[in-house]
Amino acid sequence: MRRWIFVLCVVLYPLQAWAAGYGVYEWSARGNALGGAMVARDGDPSSVAYNPACITDVPGKQIQIGATAIAPSATMDVKSDAVEDMDFADSVWALPTMYYTHQLSDNYWFGLGMFSRVGLGTEYEDADTWAGRYNCSRAAIKSVSINPNMALRFSDAFSLAVGVEATYLDFGYDMTFKAPGVPNSDYLHEISADGWGYGMNLGARYKPFDWLAFGLMWRSEIQLTVHGDGDFTQKGTVPLSFKSTDVTGTEPIPESVTMGVMVKPMERLSLEFDAVWTRWSSYKSLIVNYDDPQPGFGDKLESTKNWHNTWRFQFGAEYALTDSIDLRAGYVYDQSPVNDDYEDYAVPCTDRQIVTLGTGWKINEAWAVDASYGYLWMKDRDYEARPKAGILELTREDASAHMAGLSVTYKF
Repeated sequence: MRRWIFVLCVVLYPLQAWAAGYGVYEWSARGNALGGAMVARDGDPSSVAYNPACITDVPGKQIQIGATAIAPSATMDVKSDAVEDMDFADSVWALPTMYYTHQLSDNYWFGLGMFSRVGLGTEYEDADTWAGRYNCSRAAIKSVSINPNMALRFSDAFSLAVGVEATYLDFGYDMTFKAPGVPNSDYLHEISADGWGYGMNLGARYKPFDWLAFGLMWRSEIQLTVHGDGDFTQKGTVPLSFKSTDVTGTEPIPESVTMGVMVKPMERLSLEFDAVWTRWSSYKSLIVNYDDPQPGFGDKLESTKNWHNTWRFQFGAEYALTDSIDLRAGYVYDQSPVNDDYEDYAVPCTDRQIVTLGTGWKINEAWAVDASYGYLWMKDRDYEARPKAGILELTREDASAHMAGLSVTYKF
């Protein structure tokens, strides 16, 4: 089971720090096209991730499989003629998803989702020459959440859902150490660790009229403890006394609350506005504990974060062009949680915006296909020099990403 989950996590390696913090919201092609505004909207199988109370709209048995591909780019413009600028590595990352829903009776539904709530993949084009490698040359969070839910329809207007969440997380971090004042003493430090964490979720949807609905979704904080290895590889010609060791660390998946309202100003058009609050203040610091103390920093590596709580605002519009074709569009404004006093190269994010388009095609009674495209951009981030943290004065600029999603749904 562990090996199977790890294989799935490898393909869940997400976009290069284009999330707000390291949160991920790309959970289906329909949801992507609507800017994620799905907490109050009429449900489909992917509602397991957005708000499982909405799966009471989904009849019979249905399965949905999909993926979102992300192609990001950005440049680190170093404010020194003696140091080269550095681009982010050219990559296309995939975020696969899978959902299953089963109507058990007129009032009870079961839903199962496999998706990623968090992910990070910051990688620089040439780690050996990257001037910021003494802070970070690679940061990776690969995760998958397995999320079974039970939904209960109390009436035609009101539904509730409760679920449990088991999250597997694989954490990787690379940086370079050197002895102060000793040239050619570089050592590459590679941390690799993984572990499981558990949480729960509650969802509610109230639809008093066909043209009006309200949704509410809460996901608990999950504190993951990871165990793994800390390896050191000599890069310079001067040997130091670093040695490989077992490591332990913690990483939070923050608590979040999503609130939304959906209206239908006309029969074929639905509009939804959501607000997502995320308690990123739970991320106080990154601490990696070493079984064997290391020269220069003892039995642990600690980096202060002190992130802020954030809001994400998302809007989506869906128009039924025909009985089988839907057209969709969306917009997202996503605040960054990063504290400017402790900014680093592992999560070089700022407030981001996304515009999205998409369509859905009901091929027949059994099959449906959804497709989406999104363009993401972030405002530039200026870094002030902090030599002790390995931070140079530079500007991260021209950060953007193209995102394409595809989902296929089958009704049994």
